[in-house]
Amino acid sequence: MAQNLAGLKIRTRRKQAGMTQGELARRAGISPSYLNLIELNKRSIAGGLVDRIAAGLGVDRSALDGEAERRVVATLEEIAADPEIVGSAGFPGSAEDLVGRNPGWANLILSLHRAWLDQSETVIALADRLSRDPFLGDSVHRMLTHAASIRAASEILDAEDALSPAEGHRFLSIVAADSQKLSTVAQSLLEFFDSTRIRVRSATPAEHVDAFIHASDNHFPDLEAVAAGFLAGRLPGERPASAAERLLIDQNRLPPVPSSPATAEARAFALVKEALREDAAGAVKTLIDTHPALVSEESKRLAAAALQAYVAAAVLMPYEAFHEAAERHRYDLDALCRLFGVSYEQAAHRLATLRRPNAEGVRFAFMRSDVSGYVTKRLPLPRLPLPRYGNACPLWVIHSAFQTPGVSARGFGELPSGDQFLFFARAIEKHPPTARLPRHLMSVMLACSAAEADRICYADGVDRATAMTPIGTICRLCPRIDCRHRQEAPLVT
Repeated sequence: MAQNLAGLKIRTRRKQAGMTQGELARRAGISPSYLNLIELNKRSIAGGLVDRIAAGLGVDRSALDGEAERRVVATLEEIAADPEIVGSAGFPGSAEDLVGRNPGWANLILSLHRAWLDQSETVIALADRLSRDPFLGDSVHRMLTHAASIRAASEILDAEDALSPAEGHRFLSIVAADSQKLSTVAQSLLEFFDSTRIRVRSATPAEHVDAFIHASDNHFPDLEAVAAGFLAGRLPGERPASAAERLLIDQNRLPPVPSSPATAEARAFALVKEALREDAAGAVKTLIDTHPALVSEESKRLAAAALQAYVAAAVLMPYEAFHEAAERHRYDLDALCRLFGVSYEQAAHRLATLRRPNAEGVRFAFMRSDVSGYVTKRLPLPRLPLPRYGNACPLWVIHSAFQTPGVSARGFGELPSGDQFLFFARAIEKHPPTARLPRHLMSVMLACSAAEADRICYADGVDRATAMTPIGTICRLCPRIDCRHRQEAPLVT
């Protein structure tokens, strides 16, 4: 469902600037006819071409690439794929026109959907609490006990005319005491519901962090500067992990040895992360406190942990050196792991952060999944939406990598839109097996535009013409009727 919303933006910006197609094409280093096809949405643009056109127009890249709008389109179409919502109405068609012509209405629909999810989850949470919370069960039991005591004493007072004044006073005291207890329990219940006010957010804290990283293009110059400052303060010839360990020992902050065996790469990462925690704290706090996507304390906590990990990666894999090595070795992850002493996942994730203006690497989508298909990390590309509410297409190599752990699975894939990508993935072992538990495998996948495949070693030896697999995103949004791997009927035809 990749949508091209950039052409209309380029045309509009060019006309606003009073510039001809010929002049903008000259500034961008392309022909006027090719620019015309781009403006008519008959050609897609990516990477450096977006930057050149943006520079020619004197605007920021984000004003043209339409990534934010594409995320809205993808989210709307995933909403429309929900059987509980679409019902018998059928798929309403592409959301691109709605987003392009009425972005306010599109955002309103998203807000309504989030509110609907909020209410649905709140009802579920309340029902679960009413049936399981021990405080509520005990409170209801005490209310019934006190009510029964009040009723029994009242019936005796009403029926027995021969009660002595002392006996009457005793039963009245019982009624008064149990009435007070009943009132106390009722007040406790009122305070319980009033103070907790269950509010379940339809977007999880992890999704808030996703939005934050997407909006920042997974590149944080302030954190890169923190990492560069730490590296500049090393002793001559000192490796980053050794410098981190020396600093922690000097400050008596050396973390305890983990109970389970850790790889050398994991230990080095943990040492650097801890050593930079205080140095990066100010920049991290500024980033999370000022970003509108981080709306809860939990999302801010998760974002802070992700940013601290980003700093550690920037220390172990300095931007300039890592970018140069990635280009020289044609993005061979095994070579990068050996050069920088990092794990496969660490190197793969760092590749997805090489987005510094004028020093940008290949733009990668990053995705990590467990064997059930649950996506634990995701960073999409503008024309490659990654699933949020459902499992990815089973034909993606992120799944086939589990068949041969430790070996890279690779291949080309073409979406129904015609967009083509190179995918490569590897199943890695997060924790070793034990007598009671099986291997803990995660599959890490990178994907890039097929137009950039010649820059990447994982495309070597793969015949693009014969190995181009027809793929989708999720079944309900894929129109490939004859796919043998289909699990659900398509909404799109």
